[in-house]
Amino acid sequence: MYKDSLMEHPLQTKMLTGGVLAFLGDAIAQSREPRYDEKRAAAFVSFDVVYRAVQCSLFPMIVETCDGNFLSSFLPESTSVDIRTLATMEQTFANQFLVIPFIYYPVFFTLTGYLQGLSMDATIERAQQTLLPLLKRNWLFWIPVQYFQFGYVEEPLQIPFLCVAGLAWTFILSALAGSVKSYNDSDKQEVEEELVV
Repeated sequence: MYKDSLMEHPLQTKMLTGGVLAFLGDAIAQSREPRYDEKRAAAFVSFDVVYRAVQCSLFPMIVETCDGNFLSSFLPESTSVDIRTLATMEQTFANQFLVIPFIYYPVFFTLTGYLQGLSMDATIERAQQTLLPLLKRNWLFWIPVQYFQFGYVEEPLQIPFLCVAGLAWTFILSALAGSVKSYNDSDKQEVEEELVV
């Protein structure tokens, strides 16, 4: 049934899958907090749905462009490395070192900040404080996952595979950068007052 939906309505199926799993990942992360934040949940689901659409348009270009020839040009001719392995490495690196820092995180911080009511200054502050730690965790988690995805998962199932892996990632992302409480001006004053007392 899922594969049929994936074949008949690939974009919608992938977006819906991502949204549902983002909701679950954020809900698991929020279960550790005293109160469930609906705005935060809506922001995570909205971001994931938007990013899945972007991902569906970017991945075919990445796969087509990153065919292993770039890396093979640096190897001596006597080296026998499978071109598919080099293509998988190129695809993983293109996504992790180009798409993630320059598309994924700017969209994440902008959209989730806006939907949770942050000002642009507060959104930028939030990004400045959490981007580097998130990138490090992102690379530790996603480089092996995406290497496996590009190298071993058939193309129609790559986005659903990433959505499932994304359930764990959404939990990490939500736990580390989901709450915007300390970035709102009124909340910031409350936090400062608590620190003074």
